[in-house]
Amino acid sequence: MYRRTLGVALVLAIALPAAAGAARMKTVQVPTGGFSIALPPSWVNVTSAAPSVLQKLERVPAFKAFAQSASQNGSLKLIAADPASNGSAYMDTGVARVGNVPLSTITAATVRALKQTLGKGGSVTSKKVQLGAGPAYLLHLERKGSPNQTDEYLFLRDQVEYVIVFVATSKSWSKYAPLFAASAQSFRLTPGPNLSRVVLSGSQVGNGYKLSNFPFGNSFIGEPTLDLCGGSYASETLRTGRLQVRYTHPGHAVAVSNEVVTYAGAGAQQALAEVTSVAKSCARKPVVLRSGTVSETYKVSPLNDPKLPEGAVVVKLEITASDGKKKVKQTGVAVYQIRGNTLSGVYAFVGKGTTFADAQRIAFHAAEQSTHNLGGGTLAA
Repeated sequence: MYRRTLGVALVLAIALPAAAGAARMKTVQVPTGGFSIALPPSWVNVTSAAPSVLQKLERVPAFKAFAQSASQNGSLKLIAADPASNGSAYMDTGVARVGNVPLSTITAATVRALKQTLGKGGSVTSKKVQLGAGPAYLLHLERKGSPNQTDEYLFLRDQVEYVIVFVATSKSWSKYAPLFAASAQSFRLTPGPNLSRVVLSGSQVGNGYKLSNFPFGNSFIGEPTLDLCGGSYASETLRTGRLQVRYTHPGHAVAVSNEVVTYAGAGAQQALAEVTSVAKSCARKPVVLRSGTVSETYKVSPLNDPKLPEGAVVVKLEITASDGKKKVKQTGVAVYQIRGNTLSGVYAFVGKGTTFADAQRIAFHAAEQSTHNLGGGTLAA
């Protein structure tokens, strides 16, 4: 859970510049979180640092906790700190899908949890505020004997919660509080890349197919892209845009879906490498996932379509779900390919009145059409 992972990380006595609260602000774009926020230009954006830089920061006592959180916590999309404070004044922003829950309910539960965590001597106040992005709640945290104070903003949009946390010492709070308020007011949601021109059209899938929406198909927060064989995919935290759609057909037909995803940096290459590794491992030994009395078994077999780009991952996928009494089996084809910073996944499963040969034919044709759609190169966010 991302909330308040740094709240007790650093408790250093510091000397602050007199103009801390009136510092100039610079907008920081966070495409992997789908938002932007303004911060003083002198602040260190730890989450944008390269792995080699993070390793160096981990050796600096004041930034060790920040660097470790940036490396390990995928829900934290932004961690920044004032270097002039030796790391004791900082902020972080976490993003997570919470489902169809009102912001007021989330806030009440958060307040209860924080009060329990702070214990006796702790104080948590809550009030509704209006940010530039929309209505939010501001929580203020203090605890007797603790050197720090915290402002925590809770914002909700399309079942995704954004938590913006600002921390400073009590001695410096009056200097930093105006800066924190101005930064929170600058918070905005940012549009992702337009992927509607990259996903397959119905006619590209086959005669009679029509494109339709996929639940939360345009969200990369809390909605997975790579889940082949229940593998672990670190590249999921590097996504900057996602659009998944499905295709309907009036007759007996293969069930088809296309997912197109953009990534920051070399994320698409990392994603393809990860799914390649998982597919090879799953081909050697089926993966069994258990939850209570229900088990799911994933088995893959490599396939080859010579018309696809080098490195494309093409597999036959067999998924068997069992509750100990009844078994349900799905068989289909999954195809993953990349170009530049963009990944396309084509998924085709055997439907009523169809065969695996039908699914493979449709999947190969659709994937080849997707190669054409990806031919324009990288997509601008």
